[in-house]
Amino acid sequence: MLGWVGTIGTIGAFALHSTGRMSSLSVRYALLNGVGGLLASAGAALYGAWPSAASNLVWAALGLRALVVALRERRGARVVLDEVRSDEDPQPVTLAA
Repeated sequence: MLGWVGTIGTIGAFALHSTGRMSSLSVRYALLNGVGGLLASAGAALYGAWPSAASNLVWAALGLRALVVALRERRGARVVLDEVRSDEDPQPVTLAA
């Protein structure tokens, strides 16, 4: 069952990306690929299908790395947005005499 859920997750992510419904840079896409790869790898390992387990483990590592990158970019965008918002706040004006 693990392998099927993982395979559905990775193929589903690809299908959503190919139809334009999901960006390859999104957190959701990276998460589907990372978790799907882990589950598919575990399922393959349980059946002793080591080449498939290894390739799915590499797929999971790539997906989880993409997840970390996407989360860092999202976090960086929030910091920049917060800085822009703080620049928009009215600042006291000091006049020199």
